[in-house]
Amino acid sequence: MSVKKIRMRKEDSVFVYFVFEAHEGICSYSTLPFEKSDAHRDMILRIPPDFEQEVQEVLNELGDKVYELK
Repeated sequence: MSVKKIRMRKEDSVFVYFVFEAHEGICSYSTLPFEKSDAHRDMILRIPPDFEQEVQEVLNELGDKVYELK
């Protein structure tokens, strides 16, 4: 299982959650702790090996809404 950490603007977070819900089963995700005043939200994606390409395609389609963190 691979793990990716992504960041999005707070106002884009609901849309990103919806996109991953719509692609049910390609990964599990959780939001990392945040302060209400933060301008962003960070998520951890846990991706089964068989779905790594699909998750990357979703992230590519999300374009500038999501940034992968190292």
